[in-house]
Amino acid sequence: MNARVWSAACAAIAIGITVGIVTQDGLNAQTSSQSTSAKTITVTGCVNRSQQTPTGTTGTSGATSKETKFVLTNASLSTTGTSGATAPPATAIASEYRLDSDDAKLTPQIGHKVEIMGTVEQPTSAEQKPPASAANAPTLKVDSVKMLSTTCP
Repeated sequence: MNARVWSAACAAIAIGITVGIVTQDGLNAQTSSQSTSAKTITVTGCVNRSQQTPTGTTGTSGATSKETKFVLTNASLSTTGTSGATAPPATAIASEYRLDSDDAKLTPQIGHKVEIMGTVEQPTSAEQKPPASAANAPTLKVDSVKMLSTTCP
């Protein structure tokens, strides 16, 4: 009888720990998905080709594996489709974004006014760029693009 009680107690403890771990993992997954979606913004502006960076002292173009080819100018936060959440100050102030997307998605939109939904990544401070250049603009990782007008102001 004593062995049965001992086995039942151990089984109950093991089940309790397992349920606690599974519940905690579920909460962590919900928290991380909520924090990711909180960074998604919708911005309107004009799609343009990015200015190519000048060559450095070594004679190379300074091209990286992830060179920005497109920028969004005259950018403003879009009020359509938002839940009324306030954007972080860095995203609310930016009037220009470097766009991170496939060429096929953005090339047809050059010169058009568009609405872009995506996530913002701030430039790293380790990069030495001219202070007033587009290279200092935050990067917008494009999830979707919707053309609003074929002309841009």
